[in-house]
Amino acid sequence: MMMKTAFSIRPAALLRASVLALVLPVAGLSAAQAHEPRAGHDAQHAHAAEAVATANGLTINAPWSRATAKGARVAAGYLVLDNKGDADDVLVSGKTDIAEKVEIHEMAVVDDVMRMRKLDDGLPVKAGESVELKPGSYHLMFMGLKEPLKEGDTFTADLVFEKGGEVPVSFTVRGLGARDSGHGDHGHGAHDGDAQGSHDAEKKAPAH
Repeated sequence: MMMKTAFSIRPAALLRASVLALVLPVAGLSAAQAHEPRAGHDAQHAHAAEAVATANGLTINAPWSRATAKGARVAAGYLVLDNKGDADDVLVSGKTDIAEKVEIHEMAVVDDVMRMRKLDDGLPVKAGESVELKPGSYHLMFMGLKEPLKEGDTFTADLVFEKGGEVPVSFTVRGLGARDSGHGDHGHGAHDGDAQGSHDAEKKAPAH
């Protein structure tokens, strides 16, 4: 069975913009790979954002986003949440000057269909565990972009946690074809194309 992609976000115009923001980078992946060095060898990554730690032991690692096409209204944000504290926490919201609002989303296969949904109750991060926001899974959505994101730029978003409070995080903007933060030293390793490929409408459903 060929994978179909279904979304439940409204209104329709914003839905189309969201789909384009997530799918267009996949279409440009081959071109980006042909013209850019492999992750870990690109000089621009020397300026990648550093990890940010909260008072209650939660660490935010490798925050990054992708460059957007001209006229794009949404962008995605990715990072790794490491909870080294003794208490569970929840990423509940965020805000940034580059967009009108920040939402927390999840992409997952439901009944052999890839669906994207907003996490109204936030994203839990249990004590002693890690949660990765990555292409094809949990991610931030920067809705209503005020200007395009350009490769090599950085921007700040304030992430709000239930117990950790408001935490400013600096995101590094990678190229349209980027598949990960470009660094494998944050304890979770770099991802291959399968993560971002989950946004591809032609991806097959996992075998049951």
